[in-house]
Amino acid sequence: MSAEPKTGGDDLDDGLELDPSLMASDDEGAELGEDEGAYLSDEEEAPEPVSRKRKAADSADSAEPVSEEQAKKDAKKRRREKDKARKAAKRAAEYTEPADPSTLSTEEFAQTLLASLRSTFPAGTAMEIEDRAIPTKHLLPPLMAVDGEGSDPLKARLTDALRNAPKKPTMGTPRVLILSLSGIRCADVVRAVRDVPRPGGEIAKHFKVADQVKFLGKTRVAIAVGTPARVAKLLEEGALKITPQTVVILDIGHRDAKNRTMLSLPEVRDEFWKSLLANKARRALLDGGAHFAAV
Repeated sequence: MSAEPKTGGDDLDDGLELDPSLMASDDEGAELGEDEGAYLSDEEEAPEPVSRKRKAADSADSAEPVSEEQAKKDAKKRRREKDKARKAAKRAAEYTEPADPSTLSTEEFAQTLLASLRSTFPAGTAMEIEDRAIPTKHLLPPLMAVDGEGSDPLKARLTDALRNAPKKPTMGTPRVLILSLSGIRCADVVRAVRDVPRPGGEIAKHFKVADQVKFLGKTRVAIAVGTPARVAKLLEEGALKITPQTVVILDIGHRDAKNRTMLSLPEVRDEFWKSLLANKARRALLDGGAHFAAV
């Protein structure tokens, strides 16, 4: 597996844990962070620096004269770009996350996701944002109380998702994927849902990515909990499999010390949209028919 730039907050942020003990890992630091720059060796000489004034003069001498009409078009284009960036920044500043995400209607859930997406790509056009968004058909409405679990939205959603789960699921195919803000939060989530009946679930230990891939290839699991970065890697590896019965639960009701959630903490928010909801991982989720819920 090729290394990817690390975008998480700490080295636990891309750990994955599988129910009930999760698979969060501290190994990511060893895998990431390799320098990719080109450097001059001792034998090579750096090119002689050229001043900005000289560059501007050379450019002015060689450039074709710009017509007044073209200059106006260029200025208008720059104004449009600045206005677009200003509006995007204003939308991000006005965005406030819901106090209880589990009560969001499908439309409200979609708007919450769009606000987070625009914060990740503030200069994105309307078409670009639409292409990156999660289609509404993949969003689940809020739940009513389920089997006495109504006081705990996460347990209620888990109980509902696992109600008709097969007793012997396909290897590496959890019925529920819970996405959380950090590895530490993942561990807390697992302890919190340990008493939820989980057909097909087995206990897993902390693994490195390569070991997780092997484990998922030979283990039946019902619930998996992880950060967006780690889940994205395992989807790209094909270690996690998705079906139309897969429910992806976004743990956005949890906030860190600065009142940020996984959709507003920049490092994790970017992992969610740029890693999990992009490229091969995105195709695995959406083409596989996964549905998303908020708690």
